[in-house]
Amino acid sequence: MTSSDVRDVLNLPDSHGGPRPAKKQKTSAPRPNLKGLAREVQNLGGDNPIAIVPEVSIFKKRRFASRKPASKWVLKSFTNSARGDSGALVLKHWRRKTTGPENGAAPAEGDAEMKDADSEAAAKPEDSSFAKYNVEVDVPQYSEDQYRTNLQSDDWTKEETDYLLTLVKDFDLRWPIIWDRYDYLPEAINGEASADGDESKAIIPVPKPRTMEDLKARYYEVAAKMMAVQKPVQYMTQPEYALHELMANFNPNQEKMRKDFANNALTRSKEEAKEEESLLLEIKRILARNDRFNEERRELYNRLDYPHTDQDISAFKSSAGLQTLLQNLMNADKSKKRKSIMAADGASPATPAGQQAAAPENANRRE
Repeated sequence: MTSSDVRDVLNLPDSHGGPRPAKKQKTSAPRPNLKGLAREVQNLGGDNPIAIVPEVSIFKKRRFASRKPASKWVLKSFTNSARGDSGALVLKHWRRKTTGPENGAAPAEGDAEMKDADSEAAAKPEDSSFAKYNVEVDVPQYSEDQYRTNLQSDDWTKEETDYLLTLVKDFDLRWPIIWDRYDYLPEAINGEASADGDESKAIIPVPKPRTMEDLKARYYEVAAKMMAVQKPVQYMTQPEYALHELMANFNPNQEKMRKDFANNALTRSKEEAKEEESLLLEIKRILARNDRFNEERRELYNRLDYPHTDQDISAFKSSAGLQTLLQNLMNADKSKKRKSIMAADGASPATPAGQQAAAPENANRRE
């Protein structure tokens, strides 16, 4: 209830004393008179278009996951046979639990046996799945008799050869590492040890310095000879024979020269590299000039060489034969001239009419 209503009820005069102002009517601008397709489009749009607000989902949609129960995981122990410590290190990892053949349950009569098997499997650690990647190098093996018969060397002893093969097996034929770790100390000979084990009077041979090429040559020699002992060359397959020939024909001097050349090429200066490049370009230019000269000389020889004939020349050795040959040559020459004259007199299809008319005039002028 407002103050004006209270005055009306109590018959009190209005404070303003004047009539109430009339309400202002909204004046709407006249709409344009649209016809046809424009009118239909305006009716579709309307006056106040609806605001499009992006829908914000308050709750996340329920995931349509599988209705199957979650898989069970167990903590199992395992070892790694690649370590070579007979399973001394035992570790544990999580593995998915295996269930029975039907619905994860075994038959009732075999419950005891299955439990015993599960307990035994849980007690015995399994081997790691990564142990299969431990691929060892197949190092040649030999006995005392085989070494004495096939592998004797004036520069290598059996002890040093055994030491080399041990390093090759430990470092998987990685020759830079083998050469870096190679430190063979020969045993003392003709020595007298004291009570405390001092061998001060012993004769210790001086160890020989070995390069990487020397180590490779000795190993390849032993491997090739033992390969031929275990399987003769005539019974080897093609890959085995190729490997045997590659190891038997190893040249350490050539390998050393190759490495020296590569080292010199890597340590050269910019001036030396530019000089070598210019020399290579000059060599290419000389070779190209030589090839062109040989081709020209071959072409000249082909021109100077007379054509060989299969006819009998005994008929042209007499005077009558020579006269016949001369007559044949003259007839051939005349026939060639006659053909050339006929070709000159005859009009060519591609010759214009003006040139054809001028040809007889030129002939008359010559006459």
